[in-house]
Amino acid sequence: MSAGARLAIVRAAEELFASDGIEGPSLREIARRAGQGNTNAAQYHFGDRDGLLLAVLDRHRGRVEARRGELLDLVEGTDPVEPRALSTALVAPLVAELSEPDGGAAHLQIVAEVLARPVRFAGTLEALWQAPSIGRWSQLVEPLLPEEAVGRPLHRRFAVLRFVHGELASRARERGGRGDHRLFASHLVDLVTAMLAAPVTHWTTDLIRPTTDGGRTR
Repeated sequence: MSAGARLAIVRAAEELFASDGIEGPSLREIARRAGQGNTNAAQYHFGDRDGLLLAVLDRHRGRVEARRGELLDLVEGTDPVEPRALSTALVAPLVAELSEPDGGAAHLQIVAEVLARPVRFAGTLEALWQAPSIGRWSQLVEPLLPEEAVGRPLHRRFAVLRFVHGELASRARERGGRGDHRLFASHLVDLVTAMLAAPVTHWTTDLIRPTTDGGRTR
């Protein structure tokens, strides 16, 4: 398969995954949308839906990583680390995707669905979590979190990622790349900063203490 055909399939999948859900369109439908005479072209080259999904996400990874990496370089040069700067490093590269003409808004909607369904998309989610910039951001954020919010069962950092992408996906569906996103972005950064700093109340800690049978309340 030529590079042009591969890109056409990835772009077609991106459009259909965003509009109909990742599990909505068939691989044959995606191949037809891409203008491929062989309706098995997507399966032949990408293997299955999850392989194609990873290819869709990889198409945008480089620019998001580059933007976030630059912001994290600035954060790491400060002492102490400023929480709002860390929130900005997470949010700003994603808000920039809203204005990317080549599938940026669709990309945000797809990632939001992956994060909203962590069991179904566990493999894809693991790949997202291993992105270098997310690893750096996660390490810088951890010392700022309440001890109980680090890792399971609360996993505050994952909750923040899911919240941010959910808000961005809603914005993408309603406006795409249109409009001025500055107020939206600043408010979203404010909310993320508050989420990272929020205490874990005794009502919540009571529910995550070990139970008498050795398990935990979920």
